[in-house]
Amino acid sequence: MSAIFVDLFPTDVSKLYIFTSISLVCGIIFVSAKLNQTIHSLLVFAWACFIKPIIQKKSSGLVKAKNQQQNLEQFYKNQAHIYDKTREFLLKGRKECLRLALSHLPKKKDLVWIDIGGGTGSNIEYMNEIHNISKNFKAVYLVDLSPSLCEVAQRRVEAHEWENVHVLLADACDFEIDYKFADLITFSYSLSMIPTFNAAIDNAVSKLDKQGIIASVDFGIQSFDTSIGRINTLGGLIDRNIPWILRNFWRIWFEADKVYLDSSRRNYLEYKFGTVKSLNTYNKKLGRIPYYIWIGCDKSKSSTILHRLNCLATESPYLAPSSTPIADSIDKKNFAISKGHEAAISNLQKNLPFPSIYYQREIWRVYYDDLNAQFEQFKNQYIYAFTWEDPREDNNILKFTPNDTVLAITSAGDNILSYATLPEPPKRIHAVDLNPCQNHLLELKLASFRCLDHNQIWKMFGEGRIENFTDLLIDKLSPHMSSNAFQYWMQRGEKTFGKNGNGLYDTGSTRWALRLAKYVFKFSGVTKYVEQLCNAQNLNQQLKIWNENIKPAIFNPVVATLLVGNPLFLWKALGVPANQAAMMGNSVIKYVIDTLDPLLKRSLISKDNYFYYLTLMGHYAIDNCPDYLTVKGFKRLTTQVSSLNNESPIDNIRLHTDTLNDVFARLSKKSITIAIIMDHMDWFDPHGTDEINEISALKKCLVNGGRVMLRSASTHPWYIKSFEKLGFKCEAAAIRLSGESIDRINMYASTWVCTKVDAIEEEEEDEENVEVSSEAIPMRRRMSSLHI
Repeated sequence: MSAIFVDLFPTDVSKLYIFTSISLVCGIIFVSAKLNQTIHSLLVFAWACFIKPIIQKKSSGLVKAKNQQQNLEQFYKNQAHIYDKTREFLLKGRKECLRLALSHLPKKKDLVWIDIGGGTGSNIEYMNEIHNISKNFKAVYLVDLSPSLCEVAQRRVEAHEWENVHVLLADACDFEIDYKFADLITFSYSLSMIPTFNAAIDNAVSKLDKQGIIASVDFGIQSFDTSIGRINTLGGLIDRNIPWILRNFWRIWFEADKVYLDSSRRNYLEYKFGTVKSLNTYNKKLGRIPYYIWIGCDKSKSSTILHRLNCLATESPYLAPSSTPIADSIDKKNFAISKGHEAAISNLQKNLPFPSIYYQREIWRVYYDDLNAQFEQFKNQYIYAFTWEDPREDNNILKFTPNDTVLAITSAGDNILSYATLPEPPKRIHAVDLNPCQNHLLELKLASFRCLDHNQIWKMFGEGRIENFTDLLIDKLSPHMSSNAFQYWMQRGEKTFGKNGNGLYDTGSTRWALRLAKYVFKFSGVTKYVEQLCNAQNLNQQLKIWNENIKPAIFNPVVATLLVGNPLFLWKALGVPANQAAMMGNSVIKYVIDTLDPLLKRSLISKDNYFYYLTLMGHYAIDNCPDYLTVKGFKRLTTQVSSLNNESPIDNIRLHTDTLNDVFARLSKKSITIAIIMDHMDWFDPHGTDEINEISALKKCLVNGGRVMLRSASTHPWYIKSFEKLGFKCEAAAIRLSGESIDRINMYASTWVCTKVDAIEEEEEDEENVEVSSEAIPMRRRMSSLHI
């Protein structure tokens, strides 16, 4: 056979043209790289990270493994001079990690900091921008095994004339410093490059002060399977489970550069330390590279942990484990076992850190199970961005005193804070909501009152927007929040409060009702009249605008049929389930008219009805807002000290993420004086047993004479008879008649107060139960997460 050759370039002219073109392109690239430092840096970075490792792998197949320092030097030697310029867009989260760590340090002066794998010292330079190195640090140690990177770091230190910064060319596993302990230890994209990472972390354990902070930011791939058995130690699961394709693609990709994204490194970090904050996110500009920011502390942290676990004696939701002395001094027969106690004991037995909630600075949030299947229905969002009950009427009816222990449904937390804003607030307020996100919202509000000024709080919760939300969250709010809430607001905060979002009050499931209302107003051509209604200066003017312009437009057959009378709209937009809608009577549209008509005769929306002002305008007015947003309310929540327990009102709030029945079961018997359960019993099936179970559980934790306040869409709700059968005296505090209103919202047909009066029979029953349980389970410790 004869070979056939095809000349792709038949003439010398064509060959010369191709050669010249290639030469010109190469020349342009070379000249551009020399003239443009950025292009030059990117080319060097691409060569060192993507091309050179592959060439070396093919050409050094017979060469056995080198030591780690040689590997690092081979990788960094030719790119050390351009390292900082090329890593800014790749190594995300380094600055945020340092800021987050700094915000959690218990002290801010005379610090000792170890930056393990600190490379060129850029972390120290950035820390200097936010917290002066010379003034606030006794000593800073940069530890790295690459001579080339250490040379760059040393030049940086000399340029800044930092006399307290020491560059150590040493192994992360066995380096030594001049101090016994460090206040801050950081790993910044270094843990993933340390082969013996276990030894490096163990070395960090031995050098961290008991009150110190350790922080890590790094690439990492996690899955749900790698977290089983220790979920409660992780500080939240948002974005932790990386999709299979991304996990495997990025792991294989980075291994070419000897960067290992396996989950074992972060797992060991989370095993050796307690998790204070945890954030899982992506570098979206470079193909969704997964990385995490993690803040931890000594996992025993003895003084703080034992205080929290022993807080049973001081009316806190944290328990003493069976091994602590206080457990033996407690009258066990009168206490239930809390979920937090069970989790803490289980972790101790496995030598795991305590649940993340135990390492937080504030004691507001009570432990809850992240894997509760009931949470899935909420799809990681809250329903209510504002509360739709009138706290003024609550106080008028119940007349709160400093001796009261109140339990109420969280909702958006507005009423919880309003109760705490009273001149003589209750001594304890338990906020209960099954939706974790509702408690995340209240936790954000509580943290804001701990560290922000009134103007910042007004922008966030009065106007619903603030420009620098993420900065505030990292630098100020995060130390006062649980890791779960922090994760949530890092993910949702900018979309909620930022300039590109629609504002706080256009979030939650109820936003659809407000948006549809705006569309109806616009479609009906009454938008300008709605604004006039919200600015009316007297009731006569308000009624005239309503009757002549707005009412005829919105209460037409189309709106009545498609919206107000539609069960899907009632549930999805207004949160009204079918059982409650059935209690409204034969005509839902008539129920709505009876709600709004009398209301406009009662209060002026522009001055004394912040509920409807908010729904119509999308924000509050400075003189028409909840009590906690006023200057007076702000001062009470931030400076007032209770005469009974020497605490500010917000210190006495507890957040429970669970069903009411579960919370009732975990409370000490006869500990609650007032329970405000809103309208949720309207949701129950009249043919079921839910109401009996809840009333029975509620009765056990109420003191004799304790009161339950509820609202209903019915003037005489069917479950009132169940209360009476179980030993309650029930009286209607208000019943809405046609043409009249009962409060500034007027959304409910009645308000009831049920008082526990059947106490003698219950006491006898309790004695029997105690005897049975103590005989049947003699070794079981009965302790409550909420000893009031």
